Amino acid sequence: MCASWFVVQTQPQAESKAKRHLINQGFTAYLPYYRRRVRHARRNEVVSRPLFPGYLFVQLDPDLQRWRSINGTVGVRCILADGDRPRCVPDRVVDEIVARQDETGAVKLLSPVFSPGQAVRLLAGPLTEVAALFEEARDDNRVVLLLSLLGRKVRALASVDEVTAAA
Repeated sequence: MCASWFVVQTQPQAESKAKRHLINQGFTAYLPYYRRRVRHARRNEVVSRPLFPGYLFVQLDPDLQRWRSINGTVGVRCILADGDRPRCVPDRVVDEIVARQDETGAVKLLSPVFSPGQAVRLLAGPLTEVAALFEEARDDNRVVLLLSLLGRKVRALASVDEVTAAA
């Protein structure tokens, strides 16, 4: 068997630490990240966030390498496994993530089909059928909407699957 990709679950917010320690042990580790604009204390910043919080990929050959040592690595919870064998991830999954990286190494997220200011409505949750305006994509799964509630505009976060264009 040749080297394949496997998924490692990390401790909370310890993805970078786990990656660093895995590389120090001689493993090939890959932590995909994306860039996100955040507003904090009236400042807008672009920050890097893990694409899969709490997880990273490690490449190894389980027949030749001592993969069980990964479970004792600083920052690592465990390597995902089926019984006593680590669970392999198809190479094409990691290849597709790598193919979406920009020149800085950040993964480019697919933007939703909505444009800023477009009228949308919610399909699920307590505000079902409420009209809103699309403001921005937060990440690949969430969007920020502007709702009119109680006479004022309120920002709300929703899953992209729960939003549709208003008719």
